[in-house]
Amino acid sequence: MPEALRGVGVDEFMARLAELDAPMKAKLQPGRLLRYVAKLEAGGKASVGLVTLPADHAFAHIRLTDNVVQFTTRRYAQNPLVVQGPGAGPEVTAAGVFSDLLRVAVALGARL
Repeated sequence: MPEALRGVGVDEFMARLAELDAPMKAKLQPGRLLRYVAKLEAGGKASVGLVTLPADHAFAHIRLTDNVVQFTTRRYAQNPLVVQGPGAGPEVTAAGVFSDLLRVAVALGARL
């Protein structure tokens, strides 16, 4: 988020949204895609940000609500281990929330 838009109200932010067009276009490169990526390094340093990735990267072709985790280790240095699967889509989220509500109800003494 550019410093100039931090802390402004929603209406002002939306009115000035075009200011983000040029910086976003500058990030786009032929044959590459933009993805938000979280990274955790061996020393515990964590970061999340928008990165450009090659079109053949494992993160480039995820499906809707999928999550993808790529492990780059000593053993998986040349060919990282990629785990991909469903994230929290509407059905999965609803089932999780319902399950949590049932647990709370039981903890409060409800008989199911």
